[in-house]
Amino acid sequence: MKLLAMCWSALILMYIVGMKLRNRKEKLGWVESAMNFMVYLLVLLMGLRMGANKEIVDSLGTIGIQSLIVTVITIVMSVLGITLSRKILKMDRYGNVGEDRLPKGEAPVKKAGTNVAGIKSTIIIGGVVAAGMLVGYFLIYKKLGVQDEFMVKSDPYLTACLVLLLGTVGLTLGLDGSVFRNIKKAGAGIILFPIAAVLGSVIGGVIYAAISPMTLREGIAISCGFGWYTYAPNVILQAGYPVASAVSFLHNVLREVAGIIGIPFLAQKIGYVEACAVPGVAAMDVCMPIVERSAREDTVVYSFGIGLLMCLSVPVLVPLVIG
Repeated sequence: MKLLAMCWSALILMYIVGMKLRNRKEKLGWVESAMNFMVYLLVLLMGLRMGANKEIVDSLGTIGIQSLIVTVITIVMSVLGITLSRKILKMDRYGNVGEDRLPKGEAPVKKAGTNVAGIKSTIIIGGVVAAGMLVGYFLIYKKLGVQDEFMVKSDPYLTACLVLLLGTVGLTLGLDGSVFRNIKKAGAGIILFPIAAVLGSVIGGVIYAAISPMTLREGIAISCGFGWYTYAPNVILQAGYPVASAVSFLHNVLREVAGIIGIPFLAQKIGYVEACAVPGVAAMDVCMPIVERSAREDTVVYSFGIGLLMCLSVPVLVPLVIG
């Protein structure tokens, strides 16, 4: 909660700064470049931490397949839930409703100075994460053996990087000036999309349990982690399900990584709002700047709503399901 408070304080403060500087927006073209740099720095640091994490490394060979299967299913079902909700609200895949809907096959015009999203961004972010994991594993974990010390010492840098990144997002939103107008325009989607994303993941857990060695209780509990890999696996382990706990841990890591790597591509090929459901709880912090950069500024409204509901649901659903 402390980290969340710091991140959102930075975002709100810089939003106010952006509002004050709105008449000088043309002179602040460097903000987009600063955001890109901070995104790459953050995912590099996260890659280093994942590569140096013994639990993640040890889990890759034993429960990797099960974790990958449940990750794919839960993401697909969450995305499908949002797509169905979007159809109900008569919203196009770019988040436009009513007269703002674009004709089928027509894409929105990207704002000036925005880097090309999609496959290029996905490849770059994926490469940075992979490079960080390799360095973290072979240098920090294998050669130097200082993974525990690195985790402790890198925590403040990770926090600072995240706070600065969300501060940059706030500045961008303040310069744009449309956030409150877009919240009003979002209407029922503010509530419907987060519910659809959560229910989609739960249904994904049911499907996973039906095709895997896991029981229904284990399958749903794993799917209800929503990317919170520091909480859900521990609750499942304490309930007496060590294998399910290991699958849960790696699944939640994979879900967040899938968001970091896949949001740019999914935003362009499937839908802006659908991309917000991929990373789970990280949609309201780590992945929100990637959403803003890959879609539109107003899309972060949905990203925050989805991440927030998932964050609030994990401490309720996981203990309740696992008993």
